Amino acid sequence: MKYPLFYLSLLLFPLSLHSAQLPAGFVEQQIATGLDPTTLTIAPDGRVFIAEKSGRIRIVEDDTLLPDPFLSIEVDNYNERGLSGLVLDPDFEANNYFYVFYTVPGGNYNRISRFTANGNHTLPNSETILFELAPLSGTIHNGGAMVFGNDGKLYIAVGDGADPQSGQDLNTTLGKMLRINPDGSIPEDNPFYNELSGQQRAIYAYGFRNPFTMAVDPVTGTIMANDVGSNNFEEVNAIIAGGNYGWALQEGPGAAPFPDGYVAPLHAYDHGVGCAVIGSAFYQPTLQQFPPEYTGRYFFADYCEGIIWTMDPSTGSVYAPFATGIERPIALHTAPDGSLYYIERRGLGGGSEIDNTSTANGVLWKVSYTGSGAPFVAVQPQPVLRVVGETAHFSCTASGAPTLSYQWQRDDIDIPGATDSILTLPAVTLADDGSAYRCRISNGEGEVWTSAALLSVTANNRPIPEITLPATGLTYRAGDVLVFEGTAVDPEEGALSPEQLTWRIDFHHDDHTHPGLSPQTGGGGNFNIPVIGETSPNVWYRIHLTATDAEGLSQSIYQDVLPEKRNLELLTDPPGLQLRLDGRSLTTPQTEEGVVGVLRSLQAPSSQVIDNVLYTFNGWANAGADPLLSFAMPEADQTFLAYYEEAPLGTGTGLTGAYYNSPVPDFSGNPAFWRIDTTIQFDWGGSSAAPALLGTDFYSIQWTGSIEVPFSETYTFYTHSDDGARLWVNEELIIDQWVPQPPTEVSGEISLQAGQRYAIRLEYFEEGGGAVCELRWSSLRTPKDIIPKSQLYPNLPSSDIEARAAEHYQILPQPARESATLWIKTQEDRRFHARLYHINGQEVWRGIFQHLPPVSQHNIPVSALPAGLYVLQLQSRTGQQSLRLLVD
Repeated sequence: MKYPLFYLSLLLFPLSLHSAQLPAGFVEQQIATGLDPTTLTIAPDGRVFIAEKSGRIRIVEDDTLLPDPFLSIEVDNYNERGLSGLVLDPDFEANNYFYVFYTVPGGNYNRISRFTANGNHTLPNSETILFELAPLSGTIHNGGAMVFGNDGKLYIAVGDGADPQSGQDLNTTLGKMLRINPDGSIPEDNPFYNELSGQQRAIYAYGFRNPFTMAVDPVTGTIMANDVGSNNFEEVNAIIAGGNYGWALQEGPGAAPFPDGYVAPLHAYDHGVGCAVIGSAFYQPTLQQFPPEYTGRYFFADYCEGIIWTMDPSTGSVYAPFATGIERPIALHTAPDGSLYYIERRGLGGGSEIDNTSTANGVLWKVSYTGSGAPFVAVQPQPVLRVVGETAHFSCTASGAPTLSYQWQRDDIDIPGATDSILTLPAVTLADDGSAYRCRISNGEGEVWTSAALLSVTANNRPIPEITLPATGLTYRAGDVLVFEGTAVDPEEGALSPEQLTWRIDFHHDDHTHPGLSPQTGGGGNFNIPVIGETSPNVWYRIHLTATDAEGLSQSIYQDVLPEKRNLELLTDPPGLQLRLDGRSLTTPQTEEGVVGVLRSLQAPSSQVIDNVLYTFNGWANAGADPLLSFAMPEADQTFLAYYEEAPLGTGTGLTGAYYNSPVPDFSGNPAFWRIDTTIQFDWGGSSAAPALLGTDFYSIQWTGSIEVPFSETYTFYTHSDDGARLWVNEELIIDQWVPQPPTEVSGEISLQAGQRYAIRLEYFEEGGGAVCELRWSSLRTPKDIIPKSQLYPNLPSSDIEARAAEHYQILPQPARESATLWIKTQEDRRFHARLYHINGQEVWRGIFQHLPPVSQHNIPVSALPAGLYVLQLQSRTGQQSLRLLVD
């Protein structure tokens, strides 16, 4: 189908090898490959969440891509549509909420939904729809970036949906920056709340074309959005309430007259520099790993040129490129450890709708700083207060070219032997009170000093805290209310007041922690243990109590509360099949331990294939027929048994495809070539289905053969095609969509019996533009999917050849890979001298064929030949034949 030309925000170009150039001292590491990425975000614990355009979210933990998706939802991913936005709730570690922006399949609009995480998976059926945007005019300019501002509100960047006029139209949510509450309601302090109504009250700023990426500075609260331009400029915009960012009246710096409320871009660059701005990240991590000059900078990039820049967000001044030579960067994010992650989308290239629709070449990279010469300080030493006789520790963290040397000073005088990054001062005295400590760090490239940290020493004594509740040895179940109480006595002050007690609860998982209860003061309190969250059994809560006296001296103690655990026994009949527990695939039989009360999910796949046998789910022994179960971890051990029905698969190899070069779909003549297609799942984009044999447009294909179904029931067949398609099953026309069209799915039903083969014929034509043809099926016990080759049987070439004219020559398959067969039909014995030539004229093989009537077949060795077009010449006593052969 032909499409009007738009300026796309995502333009894909031919793939090349990665060779990013970074400043001296920076290194990068490839973390994950095979992605279809759109954006990423990073949790406080360092886990990287990658959104994929097809509707999946993947997790990278400890720099390893986990095999199971964190989330998988149905989306419309055509062209620039799909899952394009992802953000974690500011309180994600406590409430497990995350938010996604995606295009609703069949809906022609984008949606913002909230989901609930359950460890490294998503709680089933946890989607809460928060906001649905205005209908789209096209399949481009969706935007989709989301951030939480420092005010706790959710900011959503929305593209113009291919309607440039929507940017200035306050009656639509397209082309806007929206601001909503985390529950989807609209804040009353939004700038247009009182003059607009309905969803338009969510508008915070307007005049955007395609703000695909943005970021928030966690220190200053500045929100920066990158708006992909049209013909002239790419923009980096600092977002303010009520601002008009110009589109479609202004692009880039622009010129007067400006529209009302106009806010010029903080930075803009023309299309001599790049063509699609993306990003983005402020460098404000917990640990400042990069050199000090990078702190506070804004990182952004250009998708087409593969360049990452940094910018001063207070002035808009852009520094020299930080990285070059990247294959279509699409997202950036800083990690708590100070590293920078970025994603290359890569892709097939060409900028067509199919290129934008999907890729399997995306790569996640991690940039770290190892030092480029002179040392610099990443973490400064901090002031210390100690009681007489205690040990004081000062420490610093530095980077630079190896080897780093340390020398600590007390009051600007070197301390003998203090040559480590940690300074230990045992048994401090009152004479040490008020002394200052700093460290000189040096290498062969230079030296640097830390700031000085003060040591305070007092003869006062530390208070003595005591946790009175919970009782020692108390265990918990998810959903319990944990009550804690405590007191403290100070040797000088006596009993401390509740205001001098501070509580904190940490949730421990394996070797790391998550915040449970944020610090609060008082003599005690309550903590509701959540039922949603980490499903691992290796968890517990640690209650911390810190008492602080009037002099500022404090002392902390803690008490652990361990969980009650039970077992789940997971079985299938027959054994050895797969079940999914909390999103993880497990092979039965399997026993899994868990904490009582934690919400779990168990799913039996509707079908699975093992050793060429199809197994379909037939219900649980004790839990009904729904394949997806959600339940609280029981108070006693429990067994789940899933029953499966077996159905042997067929032995098919696909359908016979006859490919025709013709401006008018007509299957009566000779095809350009034949081949066996194992499945009908083709998306050629704007390319030819077979270069050198077919054009890029105006061709048609007829697939014939037979089909065998595994179950006796009604089947629904689906064609997804651009352009027309029609389908016959058992000589019955069940789909008739013989019209030029964009990618469109059409379905038809027919009742079929297992064990019987039915004739099937699929016809397709391509008129121009994109080219797609896919054939799926579904039934009560067959999930919707591409029809597998095992159930498709081609028409035998010999039968077709015998039905043709008295003399016929044909090479199958086309294109050939491992082998090719020459079919000859004549009524006479004949000896043929065969020569195979490359299209450039070079002879690559010769042989002799002896034909015996009526039909004979002969092998042509092609496995060692490079891909390309060849010509086979056949010479006999009656003349010469020339046949084309395409080798793939």
